[in-house]
Amino acid sequence: MDRDSIISTLSQVENNVGLKEGIHGLIRFLAVIDRYPHSSMMDISKEIGFPIPICVAIRNEFAKIKWCSKRSEGTSISELGSKALSELGSLNKSFSCLNCKNGFTFPLENYKEPIEKLRAFTDLRGPPNTVIDQSFATTETSIIRVLTMSNNYDLFFRNYAFVGDSDLTSIALALLTGSKSKITVFDIDTRIQDIIEKANQELNSNILFVEHDLRKPIPSEYKNKYDCFVTDPPYTINGHNLFISRGIQLTNNKTGGVGYLSFGSKPPNDQLLLQKNMSKMNCLITAIYPRFNEYIGAQKLGGVSNFYRLQIFSDAKPLIENSYEGFLYTGERKPTKRYYQCKNCLIEIEVGQNYKFVTIEQLKEAGCPKCKKNIFQKKGEKKAE
Repeated sequence: MDRDSIISTLSQVENNVGLKEGIHGLIRFLAVIDRYPHSSMMDISKEIGFPIPICVAIRNEFAKIKWCSKRSEGTSISELGSKALSELGSLNKSFSCLNCKNGFTFPLENYKEPIEKLRAFTDLRGPPNTVIDQSFATTETSIIRVLTMSNNYDLFFRNYAFVGDSDLTSIALALLTGSKSKITVFDIDTRIQDIIEKANQELNSNILFVEHDLRKPIPSEYKNKYDCFVTDPPYTINGHNLFISRGIQLTNNKTGGVGYLSFGSKPPNDQLLLQKNMSKMNCLITAIYPRFNEYIGAQKLGGVSNFYRLQIFSDAKPLIENSYEGFLYTGERKPTKRYYQCKNCLIEIEVGQNYKFVTIEQLKEAGCPKCKKNIFQKKGEKKAE
Protein backbone atom coordinates (compact mmCIF):
# COMPACT_ATOMS: atom_id res chain seq x y z
CA MET A 1 0.00 0.00 0.00
CA ASP A 2 1.77 3.14 -1.20
CA ARG A 3 0.83 6.77 -0.75
CA ASP A 4 -0.60 7.19 -4.24
CA SER A 5 -2.95 4.20 -3.89
CA ILE A 6 -4.06 5.49 -0.49
CA ILE A 7 -4.85 8.93 -1.93
CA SER A 8 -6.75 7.26 -4.77
CA THR A 9 -8.85 5.29 -2.28
CA LEU A 10 -9.50 8.42 -0.23
CA SER A 11 -10.59 10.26 -3.39
CA GLN A 12 -13.22 7.58 -4.00
CA VAL A 13 -14.46 7.82 -0.41
CA GLU A 14 -14.57 11.61 -0.78
CA ASN A 15 -16.76 11.26 -3.87
CA ASN A 16 -19.10 8.86 -2.06
CA VAL A 17 -19.48 11.07 1.00
CA GLY A 18 -19.35 14.48 -0.71
CA LEU A 19 -17.20 15.89 2.10
CA LYS A 20 -16.49 19.61 1.70
CA GLU A 21 -13.25 19.25 3.67
CA GLY A 22 -11.98 16.83 1.02
CA ILE A 23 -9.26 14.24 1.45
CA HIS A 24 -7.68 16.20 4.31
CA GLY A 25 -10.92 15.82 6.27
CA LEU A 26 -10.94 12.06 5.70
CA ILE A 27 -7.34 11.73 6.87
CA ARG A 28 -8.25 13.75 9.94
CA PHE A 29 -11.13 11.33 10.65
CA LEU A 30 -8.74 8.37 10.46
CA ALA A 31 -6.29 10.16 12.75
CA VAL A 32 -9.03 10.85 15.32
CA ILE A 33 -10.18 7.22 15.55
CA ASP A 34 -6.54 6.13 15.66
CA ARG A 35 -5.75 8.51 18.53
CA TYR A 36 -8.99 7.78 20.40
CA PRO A 37 -10.04 4.13 19.82
CA HIS A 38 -13.55 2.90 20.67
CA SER A 39 -14.97 6.42 20.32
CA SER A 40 -18.66 7.19 20.01
CA MET A 41 -19.93 9.18 17.04
CA MET A 42 -20.67 12.06 19.40
CA ASP A 43 -17.10 12.13 20.72
CA ILE A 44 -15.68 11.89 17.20
CA SER A 45 -17.95 14.71 16.07
CA LYS A 46 -16.79 16.93 18.96
CA GLU A 47 -13.12 16.25 18.23
CA ILE A 48 -13.20 16.63 14.47
CA GLY A 49 -15.85 19.35 14.18
CA PHE A 50 -18.05 17.51 11.66
CA PRO A 51 -21.80 16.94 12.19
CA ILE A 52 -22.68 13.47 13.50
CA PRO A 53 -24.44 12.38 10.25
CA ILE A 54 -21.29 13.21 8.28
CA CYS A 55 -19.16 11.25 10.76
CA VAL A 56 -21.52 8.26 10.41
CA ALA A 57 -21.32 8.44 6.60
CA ILE A 58 -17.49 8.54 6.70
CA ARG A 59 -17.39 5.67 9.21
CA ASN A 60 -19.65 3.56 7.02
CA GLU A 61 -17.51 4.15 3.93
CA PHE A 62 -14.32 3.26 5.80
CA ALA A 63 -16.00 0.18 7.25
CA LYS A 64 -16.84 -0.99 3.69
CA ILE A 65 -13.16 -0.99 2.74
CA LYS A 66 -12.17 -2.41 6.15
CA TRP A 67 -10.24 0.67 7.27
CA CYS A 68 -12.20 0.94 10.50
CA SER A 69 -14.31 -1.22 12.79
CA LYS A 70 -18.00 -0.65 13.40
CA ARG A 71 -18.84 -2.12 16.78
CA SER A 72 -21.22 -1.39 19.64
CA GLU A 73 -18.34 -0.29 21.91
CA GLY A 74 -17.40 2.45 19.44
CA THR A 75 -15.40 3.11 16.30
CA SER A 76 -11.70 2.26 16.00
CA ILE A 77 -9.19 2.18 13.19
CA SER A 78 -8.48 -1.28 11.74
CA GLU A 79 -5.07 -2.78 11.01
CA LEU A 80 -5.50 -1.92 7.33
CA GLY A 81 -6.54 1.65 8.15
CA SER A 82 -3.62 1.96 10.56
CA LYS A 83 -1.18 0.93 7.83
CA ALA A 84 -2.66 3.52 5.48
CA LEU A 85 -2.41 6.25 8.13
CA SER A 86 1.16 5.24 9.00
CA GLU A 87 2.14 5.54 5.35
CA LEU A 88 0.77 9.09 5.30
CA GLY A 89 2.54 10.22 8.49
CA SER A 90 4.20 8.79 11.56
CA LEU A 91 3.41 11.36 14.28
CA ASN A 92 -0.16 11.51 15.63
CA LYS A 93 -0.02 12.57 19.26
CA SER A 94 -2.15 14.77 21.47
CA PHE A 95 -0.49 17.23 23.85
CA SER A 96 -3.72 18.76 25.15
CA CYS A 97 -3.87 19.83 28.79
CA LEU A 98 -6.77 21.90 30.12
CA ASN A 99 -4.74 23.35 32.99
CA CYS A 100 -1.56 24.15 31.05
CA LYS A 101 -0.18 27.13 29.12
CA ASN A 102 -2.04 27.52 25.82
CA GLY A 103 -3.93 24.30 26.65
CA PHE A 104 -0.87 22.14 25.90
CA THR A 105 1.85 20.31 27.76
CA PHE A 106 4.96 19.22 25.91
CA PRO A 107 7.10 16.54 27.62
CA LEU A 108 10.37 17.82 26.14
CA GLU A 109 12.28 15.27 28.19
CA ASN A 110 10.96 12.72 25.70
CA TYR A 111 12.46 14.69 22.81
CA LYS A 112 15.99 15.26 24.10
CA GLU A 113 17.60 13.55 21.11
CA PRO A 114 15.86 15.62 18.36
CA ILE A 115 16.38 18.80 20.40
CA GLU A 116 20.13 18.17 20.66
CA LYS A 117 20.37 17.21 17.00
CA LEU A 118 18.56 20.39 16.00
CA ARG A 119 20.68 22.51 18.36
CA ALA A 120 23.80 21.33 16.54
CA PHE A 121 22.42 23.08 13.44
CA THR A 122 20.86 26.16 15.06
CA ASP A 123 24.26 26.90 16.65
CA LEU A 124 25.72 27.29 13.15
CA ARG A 125 23.57 30.28 12.15
CA GLY A 126 25.75 33.04 13.53
CA PRO A 127 24.14 36.33 14.58
CA PRO A 128 20.65 37.19 13.25
CA ASN A 129 20.46 39.63 10.35
CA THR A 130 18.47 42.38 12.04
CA VAL A 131 18.27 44.33 8.75
CA ILE A 132 15.71 41.76 7.55
CA ASP A 133 14.07 41.51 10.99
CA GLN A 134 15.64 38.15 11.81
CA SER A 135 15.28 37.01 15.40
CA PHE A 136 15.93 33.36 16.08
CA ALA A 137 13.37 31.24 17.90
CA THR A 138 14.79 28.91 20.52
CA THR A 139 15.55 25.35 19.49
CA GLU A 140 12.79 24.10 21.78
CA THR A 141 10.26 26.43 20.12
CA SER A 142 10.97 24.92 16.69
CA ILE A 143 10.39 21.42 18.07
CA ILE A 144 7.21 22.49 19.88
CA ARG A 145 5.82 24.04 16.67
CA VAL A 146 6.00 20.62 15.01
CA LEU A 147 4.45 18.91 18.03
CA THR A 148 1.59 21.44 17.88
CA MET A 149 1.07 20.55 14.23
CA SER A 150 0.83 16.92 15.36
CA ASN A 151 -1.72 17.84 18.02
CA ASN A 152 -3.79 19.46 15.23
CA TYR A 153 -3.58 16.39 12.93
CA ASP A 154 -1.48 18.36 10.44
CA LEU A 155 1.46 15.99 9.94
CA PHE A 156 -0.23 13.81 7.30
CA PHE A 157 0.22 16.18 4.37
CA ARG A 158 2.29 15.42 1.30
CA ASN A 159 4.06 18.77 0.83
CA TYR A 160 5.26 21.43 3.31
CA ALA A 161 6.59 24.88 2.37
CA PHE A 162 8.52 27.21 4.66
CA VAL A 163 8.17 30.87 3.69
CA GLY A 164 11.47 31.88 5.25
CA ASP A 165 13.04 29.59 7.85
CA SER A 166 15.77 31.23 9.90
CA ASP A 167 14.45 29.18 12.86
CA LEU A 168 15.21 25.89 11.01
CA THR A 169 11.77 24.50 11.85
CA SER A 170 12.03 22.57 8.58
CA ILE A 171 14.82 20.48 10.13
CA ALA A 172 12.68 19.92 13.23
CA LEU A 173 9.88 18.67 10.96
CA ALA A 174 12.26 16.30 9.17
CA LEU A 175 13.65 15.03 12.49
CA LEU A 176 10.22 14.25 13.92
CA THR A 177 8.47 12.90 10.83
CA GLY A 178 11.24 11.26 8.79
CA SER A 179 10.90 11.19 5.02
CA LYS A 180 7.11 10.86 4.78
CA SER A 181 6.64 14.24 3.11
CA LYS A 182 8.38 16.72 0.84
CA ILE A 183 9.77 19.81 2.60
CA THR A 184 10.82 22.97 0.74
CA VAL A 185 12.34 26.14 2.21
CA PHE A 186 12.15 29.51 0.43
CA ASP A 187 14.63 31.99 1.89
CA ILE A 188 17.06 34.69 0.79
CA ASP A 189 19.65 33.87 3.48
CA THR A 190 22.18 31.45 1.98
CA ARG A 191 23.49 30.67 5.48
CA ILE A 192 20.27 28.71 5.91
CA GLN A 193 20.97 26.86 2.68
CA ASP A 194 24.41 25.77 3.89
CA ILE A 195 22.95 24.48 7.17
CA ILE A 196 20.11 22.62 5.46
CA GLU A 197 22.55 20.95 3.06
CA LYS A 198 24.62 19.84 6.06
CA ALA A 199 21.47 18.53 7.79
CA ASN A 200 20.49 16.59 4.66
CA GLN A 201 23.88 14.87 4.66
CA GLU A 202 23.99 14.08 8.38
CA LEU A 203 20.33 13.20 8.93
CA ASN A 204 19.66 11.59 5.55
CA SER A 205 16.83 14.08 5.10
CA ASN A 206 15.77 15.59 1.79
CA ILE A 207 14.85 19.22 2.44
CA LEU A 208 14.90 21.34 -0.71
CA PHE A 209 16.23 24.89 -0.35
CA VAL A 210 15.13 27.51 -2.88
CA GLU A 211 17.07 30.78 -2.70
CA HIS A 212 14.33 33.33 -3.27
CA ASP A 213 13.68 36.97 -2.46
CA LEU A 214 10.09 36.90 -1.22
CA ARG A 215 9.56 40.41 -2.56
CA LYS A 216 9.21 38.57 -5.87
CA PRO A 217 6.33 36.19 -6.72
CA ILE A 218 6.80 32.47 -6.12
CA PRO A 219 8.38 30.82 -9.21
CA SER A 220 5.74 29.12 -11.34
CA GLU A 221 7.14 25.61 -10.84
CA TYR A 222 6.35 25.82 -7.11
CA LYS A 223 2.93 27.51 -7.24
CA ASN A 224 -0.10 25.56 -5.96
CA LYS A 225 2.06 22.55 -5.01
CA TYR A 226 1.85 22.50 -1.20
CA ASP A 227 -0.63 21.40 1.46
CA CYS A 228 0.80 23.37 4.37
CA PHE A 229 3.03 26.44 4.75
CA VAL A 230 4.86 27.74 7.81
CA THR A 231 6.08 31.33 8.17
CA ASP A 232 7.51 33.83 10.66
CA PRO A 233 7.32 37.14 8.73
CA PRO A 234 9.00 40.50 9.33
CA TYR A 235 7.29 42.31 12.19
CA THR A 236 5.33 44.76 10.03
CA ILE A 237 1.83 44.70 8.54
CA ASN A 238 3.37 44.74 5.06
CA GLY A 239 5.67 41.86 5.97
CA HIS A 240 2.72 39.88 7.30
CA ASN A 241 0.64 40.52 4.16
CA LEU A 242 3.53 39.66 1.82
CA PHE A 243 4.57 36.40 3.48
CA ILE A 244 0.98 35.16 3.82
CA SER A 245 0.43 36.07 0.16
CA ARG A 246 3.45 34.00 -0.84
CA GLY A 247 2.18 31.13 1.30
CA ILE A 248 -1.15 31.26 -0.54
CA GLN A 249 0.66 31.20 -3.88
CA LEU A 250 2.32 27.97 -2.73
CA THR A 251 -0.88 26.36 -1.45
CA ASN A 252 -2.84 23.90 -3.60
CA ASN A 253 -5.65 25.92 -5.22
CA LYS A 254 -7.82 22.83 -5.74
CA THR A 255 -7.85 21.40 -2.22
CA GLY A 256 -6.73 24.36 -0.11
CA GLY A 257 -4.53 23.69 2.89
CA VAL A 258 -3.23 24.91 6.23
CA GLY A 259 -0.89 27.70 7.26
CA TYR A 260 1.07 28.24 10.47
CA LEU A 261 1.96 31.84 11.26
CA SER A 262 4.24 33.22 13.96
CA PHE A 263 3.67 36.91 14.59
CA GLY A 264 4.02 39.27 17.53
CA SER A 265 1.18 41.14 19.20
CA LYS A 266 0.15 44.45 17.68
CA PRO A 267 -2.03 47.34 18.94
CA PRO A 268 -5.78 46.56 18.59
CA ASN A 269 -6.30 48.63 15.42
CA ASP A 270 -3.34 46.98 13.70
CA GLN A 271 -4.47 43.55 14.87
CA LEU A 272 -7.95 44.19 13.44
CA LEU A 273 -6.40 45.25 10.12
CA LEU A 274 -4.34 42.04 10.00
CA GLN A 275 -7.47 39.95 10.57
CA LYS A 276 -9.37 41.87 7.87
CA ASN A 277 -6.51 41.31 5.44
CA MET A 278 -6.50 37.58 6.13
CA SER A 279 -10.27 37.47 5.60
CA LYS A 280 -9.82 39.23 2.25
CA MET A 281 -7.36 36.48 1.30
CA ASN A 282 -9.83 33.75 2.41
CA CYS A 283 -7.69 32.64 5.34
CA LEU A 284 -9.59 31.57 8.44
CA ILE A 285 -7.85 31.71 11.82
CA THR A 286 -8.78 28.41 13.49
CA ALA A 287 -6.49 28.62 16.52
CA ILE A 288 -4.42 31.26 18.32
CA TYR A 289 -1.69 30.31 20.79
CA PRO A 290 -0.67 33.48 22.68
CA ARG A 291 3.00 34.03 23.67
CA PHE A 292 3.81 30.66 22.13
CA ASN A 293 7.13 31.30 20.36
CA GLU A 294 10.17 32.18 22.45
CA TYR A 295 13.08 34.01 20.84
CA ILE A 296 16.72 34.60 21.64
CA GLY A 297 16.86 38.34 22.32
CA ALA A 298 14.12 39.90 20.16
CA GLN A 299 13.51 42.90 22.41
CA LYS A 300 10.95 44.41 20.02
CA LEU A 301 8.84 41.26 20.36
CA GLY A 302 9.33 41.10 24.11
CA GLY A 303 11.05 37.77 23.50
CA VAL A 304 7.80 36.06 22.44
CA SER A 305 5.24 35.97 19.62
CA ASN A 306 1.88 34.33 18.96
CA PHE A 307 1.34 31.18 16.89
CA TYR A 308 -1.67 30.94 14.56
CA ARG A 309 -3.22 28.07 12.66
CA LEU A 310 -4.87 29.20 9.41
CA GLN A 311 -7.31 27.33 7.20
CA ILE A 312 -6.51 28.25 3.58
CA PHE A 313 -9.53 27.79 1.33
CA SER A 314 -9.18 26.59 -2.25
CA ASP A 315 -10.29 29.97 -3.59
CA ALA A 316 -7.82 31.93 -1.45
CA LYS A 317 -6.34 34.97 -3.19
CA PRO A 318 -3.10 36.70 -2.13
CA LEU A 319 -3.24 40.42 -1.41
CA ILE A 320 0.13 40.78 -3.12
CA GLU A 321 0.46 38.77 -6.33
CA ASN A 322 3.25 40.57 -8.18
CA SER A 323 6.63 41.95 -7.14
CA TYR A 324 6.56 44.12 -4.02
CA GLU A 325 8.62 47.31 -3.86
CA GLY A 326 7.30 48.98 -0.70
CA PHE A 327 8.80 49.07 2.77
CA LEU A 328 8.92 45.68 4.45
CA TYR A 329 11.14 45.66 7.52
CA THR A 330 10.82 47.61 10.75
CA GLY A 331 13.98 49.61 10.09
CA GLU A 332 12.90 50.87 6.67
CA ARG A 333 10.12 53.30 7.57
CA LYS A 334 11.99 55.21 10.29
CA PRO A 335 15.59 54.01 10.20
CA THR A 336 17.53 54.25 13.44
CA LYS A 337 21.07 55.63 13.41
CA ARG A 338 23.18 54.25 16.25
CA TYR A 339 26.50 55.52 17.55
CA TYR A 340 29.20 53.12 18.75
CA GLN A 341 32.59 53.95 20.22
CA CYS A 342 35.62 51.71 19.76
CA LYS A 343 36.82 50.80 23.26
CA ASN A 344 40.41 50.67 22.03
CA CYS A 345 40.98 53.84 19.96
CA LEU A 346 37.82 55.69 21.08
CA ILE A 347 36.66 56.75 17.60
CA GLU A 348 32.91 56.95 17.08
CA ILE A 349 31.23 55.01 14.25
CA GLU A 350 27.72 55.54 12.87
CA VAL A 351 25.70 52.34 12.24
CA GLY A 352 22.40 52.05 10.40
CA GLN A 353 20.63 52.21 7.05
CA ASN A 354 22.64 54.05 4.37
CA TYR A 355 25.88 53.74 6.35
CA LYS A 356 28.87 51.50 5.71
CA PHE A 357 27.84 49.26 8.61
CA VAL A 358 24.12 48.57 8.76
CA THR A 359 24.26 46.51 11.98
CA ILE A 360 26.59 46.21 14.95
CA GLU A 361 27.19 42.60 13.92
CA GLN A 362 28.64 43.80 10.61
CA LEU A 363 30.85 46.30 12.43
CA LYS A 364 32.15 43.66 14.84
CA GLU A 365 32.88 41.27 12.00
CA ALA A 366 34.83 43.92 10.04
CA GLY A 367 36.51 45.49 13.06
CA CYS A 368 37.14 49.15 13.84
CA PRO A 369 37.97 51.13 10.66
CA LYS A 370 40.97 52.66 12.46
CA CYS A 371 42.48 50.01 14.75
CA LYS A 372 40.66 46.80 13.60
CA LYS A 373 39.63 45.88 17.16
CA ASN A 374 36.07 44.61 17.56
CA ILE A 375 34.92 45.71 21.01
CA PHE A 376 32.47 48.62 20.96
CA GLN A 377 30.29 50.54 23.37
CA LYS A 378 26.94 51.95 22.33
CA LYS A 379 26.82 55.70 22.91
CA GLY A 380 23.32 56.53 21.66
CA GLU A 381 20.80 56.34 18.85
CA LYS A 382 18.50 58.61 16.87
CA LYS A 383 15.40 57.94 14.79
CA ALA A 384 15.21 59.41 11.32
CA GLU A 385 12.80 62.30 10.97
